[in-house]
Amino acid sequence: MKRYELIGILALALLLGGGCGNDSHTRDHDHANCDHEIEAAQAAPCGADHKHAEAACGQDQDHGHEHDGEACAEEHACEGTAIEVPANAQRLLGVTFATAAQRRVTGTVRFPGRFEWMPGARRIYGAAISGSVELCARPPQKVSVGDPLFTLRSPEWEAKRGLAREAEAALALVQAETEALRQRLARLHDTGARNADLEQQLATREAEEERAESARQNAVEALQTVLSFCRESDGLLVFEAREAGFIETLAVENGAWVAAGAEIARVAREDGLWFRADGVLSEMTPVRTGQQGFVEPLGRLQADAAYGKIELGLAADDTARTQPVYLALPAPVPWALPGSAGVLSVVTTESVPESVALPLACVVADGLRSIVFVRDEQDPERFFARTVELGTSDGDWVEVAGVESGSTVVLDGAQELKLALPAQGALQRAVGHFHADGQFHEGEH
Repeated sequence: MKRYELIGILALALLLGGGCGNDSHTRDHDHANCDHEIEAAQAAPCGADHKHAEAACGQDQDHGHEHDGEACAEEHACEGTAIEVPANAQRLLGVTFATAAQRRVTGTVRFPGRFEWMPGARRIYGAAISGSVELCARPPQKVSVGDPLFTLRSPEWEAKRGLAREAEAALALVQAETEALRQRLARLHDTGARNADLEQQLATREAEEERAESARQNAVEALQTVLSFCRESDGLLVFEAREAGFIETLAVENGAWVAAGAEIARVAREDGLWFRADGVLSEMTPVRTGQQGFVEPLGRLQADAAYGKIELGLAADDTARTQPVYLALPAPVPWALPGSAGVLSVVTTESVPESVALPLACVVADGLRSIVFVRDEQDPERFFARTVELGTSDGDWVEVAGVESGSTVVLDGAQELKLALPAQGALQRAVGHFHADGQFHEGEH
């Protein structure tokens, strides 16, 4: 609110426009010898063969000089209108600075969103059988293929193994009895005799052998089903990582008794994140699958942005007028976490690498032109208003022509400095200056 009050005071001073009416300014120069016609001449373009004071050409105010008007116009076109702003006034106005730099600026369409796991990016490891759990890893530990995640001591597993052994023994017994009957019947057959009772017993034993074989296979398959999720070591079932990643969560503590199917650990792939944004349909016209894009995390610099390829979702929400837009990342990003918010920028146009760029807040509109305020390298209290041509903008930075790379440009406070410029259009006023207390006056000291 203080800044807006200050702007109102400055604007009021400009409207009054009567010159310097305070003692401090009177000490700077004598109004008795001040020709206000000179101030009017300052606002007008330099013509041919005319006389004016230092406010227009930087010479001694006590005496005038004659010069070529075309040369003066070229000089002012190069440097721009000069404004004096003391250091105290800069602090009162909240003036901050940015440096013009060579930077590739991209024309983008921007959509807010957040990081999410891709489908299939996480693997859940559960208990294949009931038992007591002992953990072998912790979040967010990285794991490789074959690293142990947890072990399970299961009485049920021992019971299954016992059933398998019993099925093996039963099958072996039936097979032995069946073989003995076959041999007896074979000897009788060699003598030409038959025994109906033995033949009936052999048929019964063969049926029992088939049932015993089926029971053995069922017991072995039950063991193999459990071992398809883990391996056995010294009576313990060891569950290992099946793909590289990091431990996301553990659902139980050491010693916990879990039932079959209970979730124990969740492992996520490092490259399993993508960024999902909801693109507004009215802004989706230039967006295509395969375009370059990047995500800027909230509160971080663009140098930390994550780059990748754009993928468009196939379903749109007609009620919300949005369409999913995904950014697939070629490599993991250290700062990206599931659920973290950011802004997706889809690159639609791009500037040349050697173009000079400034933060968009440095540029202010003055009538039909765009201007920036460049600080004098020799005098930190002197600023030049430069007219610039704008190019590609990404919403934060804009490509500019008319400012050299490395120049120090006003960022915060540019709108306030604009009040000290000559007015554009029918209402003309002279160039002004600021005092140390933040007050504005027309003309130079």
